[in-house]
Amino acid sequence: GPIDNSLEPFVLSERVKKILVIHRGQAFRQLIEHFCDESVLTDDISMKVILPDGRLENAVDEGGVLRDVLSEFWHDFYEQCTLGNSFKVPYLRHDFGQQQWESIGRIIAFGWQREKYLPVKIAPVMLEQAAHGCVTTSLVDCFLRYVTESDRMILESCRSHFEDVDKEELFEVMDHHNSRRVPTADNIEQLLEEMAHQKLIQEPAFVIEQWHNVLAPMRIELQDIAAAYDELQPTSRKVMKSIAYPATMNLQQKHTGRYLSTFLRESDKQHLSLFLRFCTGSDLFLGKTITVSFTQLEGFQRRPIAHTCGCYLELPVNYDNYPEFCHEMNKVLESNIWVMDIV
Repeated sequence: GPIDNSLEPFVLSERVKKILVIHRGQAFRQLIEHFCDESVLTDDISMKVILPDGRLENAVDEGGVLRDVLSEFWHDFYEQCTLGNSFKVPYLRHDFGQQQWESIGRIIAFGWQREKYLPVKIAPVMLEQAAHGCVTTSLVDCFLRYVTESDRMILESCRSHFEDVDKEELFEVMDHHNSRRVPTADNIEQLLEEMAHQKLIQEPAFVIEQWHNVLAPMRIELQDIAAAYDELQPTSRKVMKSIAYPATMNLQQKHTGRYLSTFLRESDKQHLSLFLRFCTGSDLFLGKTITVSFTQLEGFQRRPIAHTCGCYLELPVNYDNYPEFCHEMNKVLESNIWVMDIV
C-alpha cells in the first residue's frame, strides 16, 4: 500500500545525533567501547578521526570516514581476535565477555545498515547461525578455507582419492583437529562435517549467541549472507567498471587511463583491496563510483592522490611508461598510510 509519510519527521527528530571520536590506530578498542551502548544502533551516528599528532582529519562527508574506520576495525579484529586461514573464527579471549562480543555484533549490524559492509573474512556460517539460527553455506567448504593450505590439500585429496593419500599425514591432520576416529573412504565426509561443526559452530558458540541477540532482529535484511559476501569481494572487473573517466581526454590522459586499467587488470585481490581502501575508504567493494581526474604534478610531487570522501582519484599524466606508473601506484598503496588530508 501507499507509505504513510506523516510519521517520518517525528521519527527523525527522535534520533539522537551522536559524534563518535576515533583516534587513528585506536579504532579497535574505541569502537568496541562506543558500541557497548545499545542505543548506538538507533542514534544518528557520525564519526570524526583524530590523527596521531592530535589534529582532526579533514573529511567532508562521514561516508568515507565511516568506511575507513570499519576497514581499520575489522583488520585489527582479524589479527587480534581470530584464528584461521582465508576464513577466520573468533576465539574466546579472557578479557572479552558478553558485553564486548555483543558490542562487536552491533558493529557488524551498524556496518551493514550504513554501508552494506560485512566482515567477509569471518566464516559466513557463523553469521548465518547468528542471524537465522541455522546454516545454509556448506560447513565443510568453510572449514577447508579455515584450515592451513597444506591441511586443505590433504583433506581435499582425501575427498576425491582417498586411497592415494599419505595416511600418516592424514592422521596427523585429523589428530590436530581433535578427530578421534579412524578415517576411511566411507566416513571421511562425515568426519569432515563433524570437525567443521565443532570448529565453526560449537567452539565459537558463546560468540554466536551474543551476535544472535543483535543480528536476529535483522534477519530479513541479512537474508542471503553468502550472496552479500560475494558482492563485497573485489574483482578486477568490478573495480574497472566502477571507474568514471572525464568525458573528454587528451592523448596523455588516455595513456594514463590505460595504465590504470592495466594495473587493475593485473592486480591480485590484496592490491585491489588496497586500491579500494585508498580511493573509497573501504577495502571491500561497495559499488562506489571512483571518479578519475588528472593532475600535472611532477618530480618529487608526482603521485596518485585520493579523496575517500567523494571517492575521487587524481592521477598525474606525465608517466613515461607503464612500469613507472605501476611502481608509483604500488608504492602509494603499500605505504598503508591512510590519511584523508585533502578536502
